[in-house]
Amino acid sequence: MFKFHVPKKGKIIVFLFLFLILCFYVFHRKNYVVDYTINDFAITEKYNKEENGYQFLINYENQEFLMLKEHKYIYSKKLIQNVFAKQKEDIICLFFTSKKISLYPLCKKEDAYISYHLIEDEELIPASYKSNLLVNEKEYNALKLYSLEENKYYLWNYTGFYVVTDQNVKEIKLFNSDIYSIPLTYKVGNYLVIANYDEKYNFNKFYVINTKNDKIRELKLKDEISFDSYFLGSTEKKLYLIDKKNKAEYELDPKHLQIKNITNKTQGTILQQDEWESISIQSLINNEISFTHKENTCYEIRENTLYKIQNQLTTKISNKNVKAIVSYDKDKVFYLVDDSLYSYDDQEGEKLIINNFEWNFNYENMIYIF
Repeated sequence: MFKFHVPKKGKIIVFLFLFLILCFYVFHRKNYVVDYTINDFAITEKYNKEENGYQFLINYENQEFLMLKEHKYIYSKKLIQNVFAKQKEDIICLFFTSKKISLYPLCKKEDAYISYHLIEDEELIPASYKSNLLVNEKEYNALKLYSLEENKYYLWNYTGFYVVTDQNVKEIKLFNSDIYSIPLTYKVGNYLVIANYDEKYNFNKFYVINTKNDKIRELKLKDEISFDSYFLGSTEKKLYLIDKKNKAEYELDPKHLQIKNITNKTQGTILQQDEWESISIQSLINNEISFTHKENTCYEIRENTLYKIQNQLTTKISNKNVKAIVSYDKDKVFYLVDDSLYSYDDQEGEKLIINNFEWNFNYENMIYIF
């Protein structure tokens, strides 16, 4: 009988091929939902690969607690090993143990969600759960600098920007006279785009600052744009503007210094919940509509109190009188209290970043964080 002989090299290739297929099915990221119980705590654990994160929903004594965590995929499930509760008067907090992922306490006060950083009772929240931040205060002109961390801050000083990092502060000058309001300024990825405010009614160029190296380039326009314009918003790489006076919509590419008119007769386009929609230019002019995005985590100010909102659950995260949100992402929010810039994240809590007396009077479109 004839026997087919597979060379040794061929067997190795076949083995590697089968091994790669096995690894793909075992280790590739995939959405999942798993329910499990630890003591009296019912846990629903979810992973969403599009959002690159986990959701933990915990039910305890008919009360729900929610935690969302952006995290790379972990090749195991049931990530919480232990959970217990501490309760005192009208406050209840849950504590978690996990070998795979960093989790923080979840608390409710009078049936309202509240950050554990706002609880000062060490019988409930031991000091070990809070950061002991050492701040080296510095000053530069009217700025007082505190916990800058690894961010870079562009702060408008009326003729240009202070560029502030933990290493140094420098100045970028753009204009010859003081400009007190710069609404046509926008952050797109690592770029900061600002209209040429040396001109009066119309302008023929944008300045584009690469915030990685602080270099300034010019995006020159074929047609002038009116200062009676506004930014709709941006995608990851491009920025969109409505020229109200000339009834036109523009798409800007700051990296490649390109701009094009994307008006289609009387129609423009807008991003709503990350979906492109056609819309009349007149509607954009009349209503000054902005882009909207799908967000699992956002922040809102309600009666001067700052809240984090996740899946319609609202958590109070500051006791301060907050006047404006400067910017935020999934993990951190920057906001103004009087003349001071603060940040908050769930792991570190609230931090004082920068104080600038001028922000008592003028602060809109003056702070950009990278």
